[in-house]
Amino acid sequence: MKFILTIYICSAIAQQCGNPIIIDTKYNNWNDCIKDGYNKSMLLLNKFTIDEMNEFQTMTKFTCSIIGKDI
Repeated sequence: MKFILTIYICSAIAQQCGNPIIIDTKYNNWNDCIKDGYNKSMLLLNKFTIDEMNEFQTMTKFTCSIIGKDI
C-alpha cells in the first residue's frame, strides 16, 4: 500500500480550514507519511508570524490516505 499526505491550515477562531495542500510524495508506509506530516506541518506553521499565530489561533491538521496497492 502507498499513502498520500494532505495538510490543512486551520484557524481555531474561525473553526475553518483552508484548501487542502496535497504533498506530491507517495509514501511506502504509514510511519513515513505520519512523521512527514508532523515535519511539514511545522515548516508551514513557521511561515506565520507570532502575531498571526496568536490572532487566528493557526494550526494544521493532516491525513494520510491509502492511494492503492500498486501505485
